[in-house]
Amino acid sequence: MKFIAHFYKLNHDFSPEFAEAHHEGRESENNRRYDWEDELNIKGDFKDIRIEKNATYTLQGEKDGKQFSEAIPHMILFHFIDNQEQTTTLACSESLVNDYTIDKNENGITLNVILDELETLTNPVAGVYINILDFPKFLI
Repeated sequence: MKFIAHFYKLNHDFSPEFAEAHHEGRESENNRRYDWEDELNIKGDFKDIRIEKNATYTLQGEKDGKQFSEAIPHMILFHFIDNQEQTTTLACSESLVNDYTIDKNENGITLNVILDELETLTNPVAGVYINILDFPKFLI
């Protein structure tokens, strides 16, 4: 099965009342429901998804020529497991997530994550969304 993830950042200025009154409840050019959307198509033959709440995500990389590894607490981890039991992980700070849904069907697995409109976030790696308050200060 294929895997697709959608991350939607809610628009603080979206007016459901205006949408209902003028556009049958739908968003419009001047009244967008989302500020932005990321879509990730992950290659592989995935068989399942496992959700881990209140987890720790380890952010690894290099800064100024030195390796670092920082634990980020209070995360939701979305683990996608393939047929060889290999895992691909996407992560969000729990404080960012308003809601998420998972759709499994014969075509694959689709993850939809709605991110809060009032929280400021950083996206250091594709598929990783960290509340700026939780992001390691030495990397800012």
